[in-house]
Amino acid sequence: MALSTAPADRFREVAEGFTAQATGVTGEGWDAQTPCAKWKARDLVGHLISWFTPALEDVGVPVDLQEDKYSDPAAAWRQFAAIVQDALDDPEVAQRTVSRGPVPGQPLSRNATAFFIPDIFMHTWDLARSQGHDVELDPDFAERNLAGLRSLGDQLQAGGGFGPPVEAPEDATPTIRLMAYVGRDPAFGLDRQGSAGRS
Repeated sequence: MALSTAPADRFREVAEGFTAQATGVTGEGWDAQTPCAKWKARDLVGHLISWFTPALEDVGVPVDLQEDKYSDPAAAWRQFAAIVQDALDDPEVAQRTVSRGPVPGQPLSRNATAFFIPDIFMHTWDLARSQGHDVELDPDFAERNLAGLRSLGDQLQAGGGFGPPVEAPEDATPTIRLMAYVGRDPAFGLDRQGSAGRS
């Protein structure tokens, strides 16, 4: 089923997918390598929280987490996701202008839908693969993100946030084609658990 178009609902659905993966990580699993060369599993959570906190602060939403994003990533993520959800659920807050972030001068909801939600979406796959699990993301949203990223051309790698595209198998799903396009190895992590199931 396709994701919702309303920013608050879409965030809820995508964040729930990331939360499900984070909840399943325990102990040393947070130190596992991800498909992102410079990041361990806990770094994904740290990145997402650090990435969007300035936008929330810009619109008057305090981010006062009780859990540390590196020592207890899953708990910190759940707290942060709840803060973001509350902000997007409030129509007045969601329309406040962000002065920092990828689209300064635009509403918080625009920053969330254009950048933050797609980032969570792709990092859900990264987190799953760091644990040796296979996960398929929403195919329609994967296709939309792939088309959007392709439209950027060489600009995609210019900022250093993405590696060069990797060849995907001919029968690759939309998820795999998206992740291969942003430089992820389609087979990453699947050799870590011989019985790893698709989630």
